[in-house]
Amino acid sequence: MQALMGMSVDKMVIVLPSALIGMYLIILLQKTLSERQNPYAGLIIPVLCFVAATFLAVRPLFVAEPGQYEGLGVFCLRMWLTFNIPTIVFMFPYIRQRKLMKAIAEEMTQQESQEPAAGSSADIGAAAD
Repeated sequence: MQALMGMSVDKMVIVLPSALIGMYLIILLQKTLSERQNPYAGLIIPVLCFVAATFLAVRPLFVAEPGQYEGLGVFCLRMWLTFNIPTIVFMFPYIRQRKLMKAIAEEMTQQESQEPAAGSSADIGAAAD
């Protein structure tokens, strides 16, 4: 937000819609990756977000001077929780798509198990004639 405070209105008109379009494209990419058969493809963006959030949250521990450690652990934990919000957001399409794919697979298995039973009873009826 501090970057937006000193920015002129003309630049904001360009930056904010561009950021929204970028976020939309990334979420669309996540949805596309989640729809693939490979279960790991949909985890690429959430894992990248998790690694980046962890790196950015732990970094103050490495650059702090020896007298600055007081309260730094709680600060890093709060930063880590805040920075992992995109990780959670990107997991929603993945989890939704996996549940949908699992339900479709179960439905197809049930249909396949019912079809031979229906076909075998027709064969029995034809054999009786």
